[in-house]
Amino acid sequence: MHEAQWVVTYECGLNKASKYCSLGEHTRKEASLAEKLEAISLLSLIGIRRLKFLGGEFFDLDEAEQLVLAANSSNFDFVVTTNGMQADKIMAIANRVGFKPRSGLFFSLDFLSDEYSVGGCSHVKTLQAKNLIPKLVGIVPLLGVNTVIHARNLDELPNILAWITDLGGFMNVCPLIWGDWGKFIYRTADQELALKPKHYSQVEDTMAILLAMKRQGYNLACSEEYITKLAKVCCCDRRFGWDCGHLTFCPLLRIDSDLSLMVCSDIRGAIVPRFKLQDLVDAAQYAIFQQAWLDDEHRQYCCGHFGCYWSNIVRARDNFDEGGSFLK
Repeated sequence: MHEAQWVVTYECGLNKASKYCSLGEHTRKEASLAEKLEAISLLSLIGIRRLKFLGGEFFDLDEAEQLVLAANSSNFDFVVTTNGMQADKIMAIANRVGFKPRSGLFFSLDFLSDEYSVGGCSHVKTLQAKNLIPKLVGIVPLLGVNTVIHARNLDELPNILAWITDLGGFMNVCPLIWGDWGKFIYRTADQELALKPKHYSQVEDTMAILLAMKRQGYNLACSEEYITKLAKVCCCDRRFGWDCGHLTFCPLLRIDSDLSLMVCSDIRGAIVPRFKLQDLVDAAQYAIFQQAWLDDEHRQYCCGHFGCYWSNIVRARDNFDEGGSFLK
């Protein structure tokens, strides 16, 4: 594996203040600062080349600056995903310690014009990103946005891509992933905003525009294949038309807040959480983990009943041979 994503904390001030989202039983004990710093060293040791720090909210951590400093000294490129609510702290860290080349920040941004907003935390985080990203241009080497594609913002996607490209940043997209199973961590059971068969033509047209823009040099951070297949995969009634069941290896390492391992963004797994990051230093344990990931019954159940189209695991597969990428 070349890419890793680490849910470094489940703490989130925005959630506590607003109750916009709730991870409930899915939260886990958080590693200590010493354990987090050791984990950064371990990630370098096992050959990770790209790391995303996830949350919760990274900049709600007291040790956020220490973690950035440690990552700056690592062998991998990294980005921190953030809701942007800690704007003063983000600016201070960016100016005081900075981010090494090819590393930086990704924000949530789902619209530019309020008419495409669906409210909730999407609205609040988007406003923060729109305000903060321009201030970080020239300070942070890599800037980007993660945009959730849903039924109401399709017409806005080309505008977001043009906006972030003009600022020198990148746009990653991921459709709203739905499904009702108690093992899911992040996907929604509410399909109100999901892409459905009735949206197929509009999704096809929008993806064609994004693909043309990518070919013209706009900074769309996902593969052409991902874009061209999105309508067919996602505009479904029963399940997504893609799953990881066809994979023969784990392309993306997902790490929980207690440094146990996970199947993916959305599933911890039945077997996989028995492994800790430390286990992967040993070559034999690394191989055992890879097989456990393939065999995990929760992963297999999801593949057979739900599917997904999380951009992170698809992109990790697409870019595996070149060592992963934040930008393709």
